[in-house]
Amino acid sequence: MQETIAIDLIEVAPFKALAVRTGMTPDKSGTRAAWSQLTAQVPLNDERLTDSPSAYVFIPQEQWSGEVDTLWVGLAVHEFGDVPDGIEKLEMGGGLCVSAQVNGDEAHMWRVYEAIFGWLDQSPDYEIDSSEGVLGMETVPFEPLNALTVPYSELQTFHFTMLYPVRKKSS
Repeated sequence: MQETIAIDLIEVAPFKALAVRTGMTPDKSGTRAAWSQLTAQVPLNDERLTDSPSAYVFIPQEQWSGEVDTLWVGLAVHEFGDVPDGIEKLEMGGGLCVSAQVNGDEAHMWRVYEAIFGWLDQSPDYEIDSSEGVLGMETVPFEPLNALTVPYSELQTFHFTMLYPVRKKSS
């Protein structure tokens, strides 16, 4: 059975986020540790949080051409307010993003990555915006399960949305 992976171009509104920087770790525990640090200082009932019921993992897009080694785990906020030590302020510029949904096992997740980057390689019009400071993002919903609260090795189903800013190819 051929798996269909839908790839879309969507407009993302600009937003602010409070986030914790982490590195890539072999056991993928960095994002989980960053989530714990973030929510210890910015609880999920913080009045600054937007109504978006998800966390974000931010990826510096210039790293896609090599090895991704820096990530941020964050929550969208209306305003930064008083920012605790160890928390960083991120301003997402918004704009056009290539997007795909992941909802399956780890092998499915890797197929979606291949599909989205394959689509970008084949696109006559768009390329990943790898300008310095541009962050791609993956939204991690809290329902039915917040994957950032489960050790990576125990995840059976990966459920998130990829949103990577794109720009028109120069001719």
